[in-house]
Amino acid sequence: MRRNYYNYILALSILGISLTGLPSVSFAEPNSKQISSTKEAKLLKTYTSIIENHLNKNLSIMRTVRILVNNYPEHASYIVSAAFDLTPNKKKAIIMAAIQAEPAVTYTVVETALTYFPGRAEMIVQTAIETEPAYIDDILSLAIAHSPGKADSLITVTLQNHPSYSESIMRTAHESSSSNLLSSVIGTLKLIPESADYVLNGIKDFFTSLGGTESEAYISKEQWKLLAVEAKNSGLDKDRLQWLVDKGHLEQKELAAVYNK
Repeated sequence: MRRNYYNYILALSILGISLTGLPSVSFAEPNSKQISSTKEAKLLKTYTSIIENHLNKNLSIMRTVRILVNNYPEHASYIVSAAFDLTPNKKKAIIMAAIQAEPAVTYTVVETALTYFPGRAEMIVQTAIETEPAYIDDILSLAIAHSPGKADSLITVTLQNHPSYSESIMRTAHESSSSNLLSSVIGTLKLIPESADYVLNGIKDFFTSLGGTESEAYISKEQWKLLAVEAKNSGLDKDRLQWLVDKGHLEQKELAAVYNK
């Protein structure tokens, strides 16, 4: 019954008939781009009206978005856009509801949210990954592409909240933004030393998989030393960092010096 109602409203919108029942009037033959733009505007207006109606009936924005995305996942961008316009202070709830309703729209929801709230990229990434961690690579790479200046903080917040995904996070970060890659790891170890075991395993697996390529050349010896220092401060034994010597990132005496202090 509910879906039939929404189908009726959407059909009216797409056909050019307003919610009041009055047909739209066109005096010129529109081109394909105009048709597409007009259809998008009508869909956004329609979902805005539907959401307003639900809110006026005291339905929560989360429930409303979940119902709509569940019924019309192909319109996820219009649904969350209308929800953001009407209740921007509920952005986190909207993101969660849309992704929970249909995980396959995660990319669309995150992209729309980043467009609406570019200054809240860290929150958007954290919320999306917490809701659907299976899309962690897509979420992080999309956020870095939208906000390259926030790459370090985006990588850090992702590592902090999901240290068990460290290797995947590092791979995505390396592909999206290779500058200052280790700084995010070092920052994570400082803030959450208990994550060191997960994070260092992920870092080791990632850099080992590179096979000593020139991709590692941008990382300075000082950064490798800082990584060793924070690993030590986090409680890891020196043996756990022997791979830094084996890979040529540090000399044996440099690693020993870190642990002798």
